[in-house]
Amino acid sequence: MSTVSVRYMIDDVGAAIEFYTTRLDFTLEMDARPAFASVSRDGVRLLLSGKTSSGRRPMPDGRKTEPGG
Repeated sequence: MSTVSVRYMIDDVGAAIEFYTTRLDFTLEMDARPAFASVSRDGVRLLLSGKTSSGRRPMPDGRKTEPGG
């Protein structure tokens, strides 16, 4: 089975880890709080990018990335 990775921009890595692991039965793969975490389940890997992660760098035009955007 192949794995699909999806990056989520989030504000609270700890809260996201707790939500995905306790409520949706994901497995914690990597915990680099407060910047980043990775969780997986059934071929889906979620890359949880907090405010200080490299995945939240500003866009080339200077706009800041944000959750939901």
